[in-house]
Amino acid sequence: MPEHANDEAVQQGNLAHEAELFLNETVLPALPEHEVRASQTAMMAACSGTIRDGGILLAESGTGTGKTFAYLIPLILSGRKAIITTRTKNLQEQLVSKDLAFLSTLRQFSYAIAKGRSNYLCLRRLRAFSPQNEDEDMTLKALRAWSEETESGDLGELRERRSPLLDRVCSDGDACKKMNCGFYRECHYFRARRKWELSQIIVANHALLAVNAMMTEESAILPQAEVLVVDEGHALDNALSDQIGINLSRQRAESLLNRFLRLDERGAYKGLLSRTPSLFGPVEALRESLGLLWNRVAQAYKNRTMIQDLSVMEAHLLENAEAIRSLAGAIKASALGLFEEDEELEMAGALAKLAAFADEMELYTQARAGYVRWAEIEERKVSLRMAPVYPKEFVKDNILPGYRSLILTSATLSVCGDFSLIQTVLGLEEAARLSLPSPFDMRQQVSVRVSRGINLREDEGAAMKLAAVITAEAEKADGGMLVLFTSRASMNRTWDLASGRLQELGVCPMLQGDIPNRAMLEAMRESTNSVIFGLDSFWEGVDVKGDALKCLIIAKLPFEVPTEPMVLARMEEIRRSGGNPFNDYSLPRAILKFKQGFGRLIRSAQDTGRVVICDDRIETKQYGRKFMESIY
Repeated sequence: MPEHANDEAVQQGNLAHEAELFLNETVLPALPEHEVRASQTAMMAACSGTIRDGGILLAESGTGTGKTFAYLIPLILSGRKAIITTRTKNLQEQLVSKDLAFLSTLRQFSYAIAKGRSNYLCLRRLRAFSPQNEDEDMTLKALRAWSEETESGDLGELRERRSPLLDRVCSDGDACKKMNCGFYRECHYFRARRKWELSQIIVANHALLAVNAMMTEESAILPQAEVLVVDEGHALDNALSDQIGINLSRQRAESLLNRFLRLDERGAYKGLLSRTPSLFGPVEALRESLGLLWNRVAQAYKNRTMIQDLSVMEAHLLENAEAIRSLAGAIKASALGLFEEDEELEMAGALAKLAAFADEMELYTQARAGYVRWAEIEERKVSLRMAPVYPKEFVKDNILPGYRSLILTSATLSVCGDFSLIQTVLGLEEAARLSLPSPFDMRQQVSVRVSRGINLREDEGAAMKLAAVITAEAEKADGGMLVLFTSRASMNRTWDLASGRLQELGVCPMLQGDIPNRAMLEAMRESTNSVIFGLDSFWEGVDVKGDALKCLIIAKLPFEVPTEPMVLARMEEIRRSGGNPFNDYSLPRAILKFKQGFGRLIRSAQDTGRVVICDDRIETKQYGRKFMESIY
């Protein structure tokens, strides 16, 4: 593990005191709208102790606690190198552009944002790219103009101009010459990595943390650090499982083959092998074979069902894995050495990705203890997925050994002070725990009403009743509204019934999926008459203050679907170990999600509003009181 930093405040053991002084005497005077919060001071003291002494801290801090400053201030004062991870790029960018930027005006320290390699422009690939049609030519011209202006090379700056072409000009480890590249000194990716090495604080995301933890020390992306802070820690388990697992998709396979050979709109072959006719047949044969595989998967399994028996598909997977390797061998024998250096690099990169796909196909056929396999089938989207039931072994083996101190924080880590769920999932049974209430007076600032008789689970007429509740609340015309759903089908049905009437009332209804999330939130913040119909991503991370968000409607208690493969696998494991799947897993997960959703409404001490819960189980079921206890 990394050694101690030689910092006076840390060595003297008074980091908590120094942090409190800095907050009260330097930070708060610069933020006159902020005030001293006992919960923020308590969390800052706990974080200071963990940074100073090492160990693991689970810190739950209610809405308005000021948890970001509570961990940032002692981190900065300690002088220790730290990595902070978030679930979303939005919070990642907010930490850098807002919180760290502000604190850096009060005390000198260095910080940087870290993203995965494919987020950065590759200057060599951009120079070598040859457009195949008019659209690509226009996009390429825009890219080259932007490349002259950008300092970071972060392709996220091109949010309004996303294009499949970006995958062919982004930084790619499989097609990289590293120090032998003529663009090495200017390379955006390696310049970013050099900045990470020199910075005290690096802000990454959960996905990059997982990718980095899977690498050897020699090939690691992120620099070594003493402290790891996981913000939005409630979402770490899903982020880790997504990265650790396998995702064999039709789209990924087609994209790989299209790099080698594809037909353009005029029926002409394009791609890396377009000048190697002897390989047209083998590529198309593999494309056809993989197409049959995806069709068989779609016929054999239902969408999002756990795969208990793979025997019907095992031989087909192994045959296609071998066919991929055979094609890769033929390409190496027939095509390598025929092209210019840039094309050779692209070929080598594409072959590496093809080989990885074949390896994953073979690995998928091997049953692994503690892993669950399932299929995802939706129109043309077909994929085979595999992930660990719990990522706790990965955390223990791959993440914890790299850091002296770990702080995992979120507004929702416990159910009424009980952290056992997240401790079990992440394997953090020995962690210190801290649960701090919100400084807001929820009983005074929020009125809660239960709208009875709406059963979205069983009643076909429930959407009509829910639409009536939404329009009745909109008629009050006292501010914006957020309606949270757990099902896209229910959301769409309710939208069809309510949106017309909402427009008649002069409000602006917006449906997730029709408009980018960011644009919807920006529109809501700038008005007091917006109504957002939202799914999972709107249950958390939404920060809208004042009259712009006055009413929150929860369409249904957010229990996970019990037949979801991961949910089913976790419940079966709990049952095998003698536990109660509902009480030990389903209910706590639903309560944590409910707390996240409820927290969208009150974002400051001045905010007031109302919550309408359209699921009377919160009153009729014995467990319903636990939902209400979790928010007060």
